[in-house]
Order: sequence, then structure tokens, then C-alpha cells
Amino acid sequence: MHEFSQRLKDFKKMPVKAGRIAAFQFVRDIAYGDIGSRDPYDVLNKKKGTCSGKHALLKLFLEGLGYEVQTYFAKHDFGKFPIRPWPEELADFKEKILTDYHDFLKVKIGENRVTVDAIFDADTEKFGFPVADWDGESDMSLPVQADEIFPAEGDPEEHKKRLIAALSERIQKDRKAFLSALTVMLDKKRKDLIH
Repeated sequence: MHEFSQRLKDFKKMPVKAGRIAAFQFVRDIAYGDIGSRDPYDVLNKKKGTCSGKHALLKLFLEGLGYEVQTYFAKHDFGKFPIRPWPEELADFKEKILTDYHDFLKVKIGENRVTVDAIFDADTEKFGFPVADWDGESDMSLPVQADEIFPAEGDPEEHKKRLIAALSERIQKDRKAFLSALTVMLDKKRKDLIH
């Protein structure tokens, strides 16, 4: 909680637009990977998270900066995840249907509701992921091919749990295996970057 308060204080000291961009960049560059939790404070402590936890954290920062923020879901297929080229380590998943619900945010800036997505950290660009910048005022493109987009109802984490629970057991199992394999692959590639 202490780090969150300190970071928010730092973002508030900046000019308004610079503050929201800095909050976005800070969250974006938290390592992408599954930690088994969507709690924003867990993501902050472990410096790692998937779309749900990272966007929950960004939502807290942006709300702390005075913005109205809504969580949205994009129904998509992990088998079409935007990695170019597709990694050998994930070859088993390429032909499977891996339905997932990607979290992103809509932030009210002036009269506009702007799409913001901070999923992939800067390091992942080296591994073929699309890393995005945000100018602080325009809609961002989603990094997934959305089949359907809709707002989260009530608590976003609970809503997402219900959506995932409604998937077939096979898809739930494959989805979990994919996230695990993706995290292992990214952890290994990050280690290789350091050495």
C-alpha cells in the first residue's frame, strides 16, 4: 500500500496529461506473466501480472488521479495471441480454441471515453509482442482480435471468474495451460536477456 500511495503522489505532482501517461507507462512496464492473482496490490508487489491485475492497478492509479474509469472485456482467442513469430514453446496451442476475456480500460478524459491497454511490458517487444505507447488522450488499439467487447458488470474480477467458469472444462484447462506455458517462456527469455 505504501508504494502505491508514493507512486500516486508522484503522478499527481506532474502536469495532468504527463501524470496519466506516467501511470500508464509504469503499469505497462510491470512484467507480463501469470502470478495466480488478479489483485492489483499483488501485481505491484511482485512487479508482474496479466491483463486483469495490471489493468486493476492502472484503474486504481487513474481513479486516484481523478478519472472515471470503466473495465471492459474483449472476448478473444489465445490461439491468435499477437506474438510474431509464434514461439516454438507454444506450438501445441496454435491450433486450439482458447477462449479468453481480455481486460482493458475506458477512461473518461474531457467528454471522451478513451480505450487504454497496458498489457505488454517494454521487454516483451524483443520477443515479438506488440508493445504500445499512449499519448494520454487518444484511443489505443487492443492487442487482441476481439470477437466481442462489453463492459464489466459489478466487480470486474468476479465478472471475469463467471465468464471463465462458463467456458467448457477443456477450454478452461487449455487456457490455464497456455498462460502457464507463456509465463514460463517469458521468464526464461527475460533471464536470457540479463545474462
